[in-house]
Amino acid sequence: MSGLFQSGIAFCSHVASISRLTAHTVYWSTVAPFYRKSFSWRSVAEQMDRAGVQSFFIVSLVLFLIGMILVLQTAYLADNYGQLDIVPGAVAVSLTRAIGPLLTAVVVTGRVGAAYAAELGAQKVNNEITALECMAINPIGFLIAPRFLALFIMLPVLSIYGCVLGLAGGYVMGVYNYGIAPSVYWESTFDLMEMKDLVSGLVKSFVFAVVICMVGCYKGFTVKGGSTGVGQATMEAVVTSIVLIIAGDVVFTALMIHYWP
Repeated sequence: MSGLFQSGIAFCSHVASISRLTAHTVYWSTVAPFYRKSFSWRSVAEQMDRAGVQSFFIVSLVLFLIGMILVLQTAYLADNYGQLDIVPGAVAVSLTRAIGPLLTAVVVTGRVGAAYAAELGAQKVNNEITALECMAINPIGFLIAPRFLALFIMLPVLSIYGCVLGLAGGYVMGVYNYGIAPSVYWESTFDLMEMKDLVSGLVKSFVFAVVICMVGCYKGFTVKGGSTGVGQATMEAVVTSIVLIIAGDVVFTALMIHYWP
């Protein structure tokens, strides 16, 4: 019982620390650049390239295959009831509202969130962050803010792009494997898909970007134990981010269904 209580206390402490770090990061990303030295936009552009542009291929591959899988699974059941024409619309709603943003965020977590934790963790154990503080450079503004802005901009872009690739994958599978007419496929897609589905997925992407960045950076900033600690922090950052992303997806999907019918 005492172990469970201590775990609860530790969890609340981590949540409070991440919340404070998030507040400071938002400040250094939005307010501080207007009247004090923070980050350079060149560093933001570099992080956008690393977090976004270099993730396009893996996101394309994963979401294209996911679109094909969704059509396979949905059409297998719908065909038994003679409802094959609703498959494209059902797949489109699933992709744009939940699966597309979710899987894009999971892929980015493994690629970018882990890198944030490892990079900042290595700088922590090598006392580079302490050196920045000695030079009167705020580590949050210099190291975290560019990563935060880059991921906040690029993850929604990747999510939209991933949903388009998922629809393309579903189209290939539906048309060439199940014989759905191309015109029928797109008509069903746009008949069932609504603006709220796109808005829901986009809002989730912004939230997921904050989760991935802040968990990864927090784990990197709190590394202890040298290189072993860096590996441990990287693993914890990925696992924690994925759990929070999935939990957040459940909450947002339930809210959208009940309060935006």
